[in-house]
Amino acid sequence: MALVGLFAACTAEPAPTSGSMPDARARANVTIAPTATSVPQGAATATPLPTAKPRVDSIPTVVPNTVVTPSLASAFTLSVSEATNAIPRYKRDHWKHWIDQDGDCHNTRAEVLLDEALGPVALDGCRVVSGQWIDLYTGMAVSDASVLDVDHMVPLANAHRSGGWAWDASRKQAFANDLRDDDHLIAVTASANRSKGAKSPEHWRPPDARYWCEYATDWARIKEAWNLSVTLAELAAIEDMLRGCPSGVQIVVGNAGPLPQLSPTATPVTAEGALYYDPFGPDRNCGDFGWWMDAQAFYEAAGGPAVDIHRLDGDADGVACQSLSGAP
Repeated sequence: MALVGLFAACTAEPAPTSGSMPDARARANVTIAPTATSVPQGAATATPLPTAKPRVDSIPTVVPNTVVTPSLASAFTLSVSEATNAIPRYKRDHWKHWIDQDGDCHNTRAEVLLDEALGPVALDGCRVVSGQWIDLYTGMAVSDASVLDVDHMVPLANAHRSGGWAWDASRKQAFANDLRDDDHLIAVTASANRSKGAKSPEHWRPPDARYWCEYATDWARIKEAWNLSVTLAELAAIEDMLRGCPSGVQIVVGNAGPLPQLSPTATPVTAEGALYYDPFGPDRNCGDFGWWMDAQAFYEAAGGPAVDIHRLDGDADGVACQSLSGAP
């Protein structure tokens, strides 16, 4: 992974903190030029893989209570599209990971842990067992590698819903193991990663609000690089996190023609153009819906996880009726 330059401190309003909590990204001071081995051999060439954009995203030291964001102004062009019932069901085993891209005995997970460690690490054969890392989602310092997950900034299920469902196996594998972009895969605590799950920014944000500028920027940049769409609610959440960030990041909607404006009272619609039921009408349960996307649209229109007046989201993870066909 190529590492260049320095982050600028983000001056967005920080989340309340107790004491001094380090949260800065600190990558190993090693620069590796991207090579052809970044893409698995045999990958389809009909659709070129995105080229990672130059980043300004390394920090020489861990600075308590400092927010890290790219210091260069950027603009990302995103297409807006609501998922439809025509999308096939997501299957995680279709997105093969973790692989050993360069044959050095370290798979993708190990490569990320080695790259993001603040100093030397201890190995058990090819497995990383201990070192020092910072979970950017929470600002927590971690020394035991077993409590870390390697998280896809844009979850695989979200990539699937956003257009990745149509990719061939080699492109899905390339996305699931992309080491060219420092922020495509990051090491975070397992608890933070599982809290996030497959949620997009309208349903989940890092607990440490100081990381929101970077999180929204990385999410938008990866979506653009891989030509993945966003929903209106997702777009609004990204723009909300970017509001007030000093990095100058702008989002440009690439769809032709005007788009409907999302407002607090906006009503998500099904592929047929309307909700099946009034979200504020009689109580409904998951059995009233034939497809997950319709239940999810109804759930969000009724207030989503903050309200869940119809009790469609038993585990309060922002995803309704996960037993229905089409659920992530």
